[in-house]
Amino acid sequence: MRLLGVHRIHYRKGGAEAVHFDHLALFREHGWTCAEFVMDHPLNEPSEWSSYFPSYFDPPGGLKGLPATPRFFHSSEARAKFARLLDDFKPDIIHAHGLYQQLTSAIVAPARARNIPFVYTLHDFKLICPAYFFYNRKKGVCEECRGGAQWRCAVNNCCDNFAKSALYAADGLYQWRKGEMRHDIARYIAPSRFLARKYAEHGFDAERIRYVPNFFETQDDAPADAAMMATLRARHGRYLAYFGRLSQEKGVSLLIDAAHAAKTPLVLVGDGPQRADLEAQVRALGADCVFVGHQSGPALWAHVEAAVAVALPSIWYENAPKSILEAQARGKPAIVSELGGLPEMVEDGVTGFICKSGDRASLADCIARLFALEPGALAAMGEKARASARTNFTRERYYREMARVYAELAPGAAP
Repeated sequence: MRLLGVHRIHYRKGGAEAVHFDHLALFREHGWTCAEFVMDHPLNEPSEWSSYFPSYFDPPGGLKGLPATPRFFHSSEARAKFARLLDDFKPDIIHAHGLYQQLTSAIVAPARARNIPFVYTLHDFKLICPAYFFYNRKKGVCEECRGGAQWRCAVNNCCDNFAKSALYAADGLYQWRKGEMRHDIARYIAPSRFLARKYAEHGFDAERIRYVPNFFETQDDAPADAAMMATLRARHGRYLAYFGRLSQEKGVSLLIDAAHAAKTPLVLVGDGPQRADLEAQVRALGADCVFVGHQSGPALWAHVEAAVAVALPSIWYENAPKSILEAQARGKPAIVSELGGLPEMVEDGVTGFICKSGDRASLADCIARLFALEPGALAAMGEKARASARTNFTRERYYREMARVYAELAPGAAP
């Protein structure tokens, strides 16, 4: 069988990129012949298919970006090069993890014309929310674009920049009315049951949505640096860890307040647009909170494994973050909020705790309760978290269920 993986970029930038890479690696391990189609990018990993990649596209902001606006909606170059790749590679299945303005929905038509099944993993809410997140900085969780009202993205300035919000609203309206992403995709893959329900609520065909959870193993897995773990424990004591993007919707500001209220040291691993504001918040509070910036490989896992637990108190509809699975697989209990797909990943009081979204007192109480556990009870919680990740979110399950989806569309793809 021949699988064509499609994504915006071909380097490990975030969770969707990790799934794109790991998905192709997994199917290659099972004997599939795989190729990739992505936007050309200076950071891309090498690919023998790079001659088919459409050129790099990142329009400048403001008035300078106006001439590039049509390309934001539709890429004729991507369509033509994708058609050529389809004819040369002849895939049995196409599986995309993100198109957006880099590739655009223009590439769907060549697949439809050749009767090649197109599968699409829903990593976010972009197809039903122009701003991706169902979240507005002033309103909080927001679903006002339901039913083709994407113009609300501009009215509400959901991207905190009116020109960008207007552009995203226009693109959302164009894609919704064109309908390719709603009508010409054979199967949608939802990594959380919550996301599957939400897309069905917003007009997508529930019969074509399949729930397939992510798996925790990634090509980034590496043993934690034992010496660094010892150093971290000596430096920070018993601490709570957050690792991910430092942005408002992740609830990091709330986490700093709650950890301070619970008198618990906090280590923040990662970077993002909110970092300067968060550092100012820590200074004003005098909180026991340390920023260590972006980490990867053994250093990242040392920060995770040296922690007592991890936290992700998101205030938006989180989908199914691999960070929680990766931490659980390493025996770490997790504290998460009640929104989105997070409650599907943590059993309250068993593998961690679930707090009320946006509620500092609830989050602080969860932190205090976890850190008050006796060592034996804490270890048992960590082991149950590990068992859950290694039983329910494995490579074997992911391959089996994804191959079953493919078999619905291409008879030779049965696992």
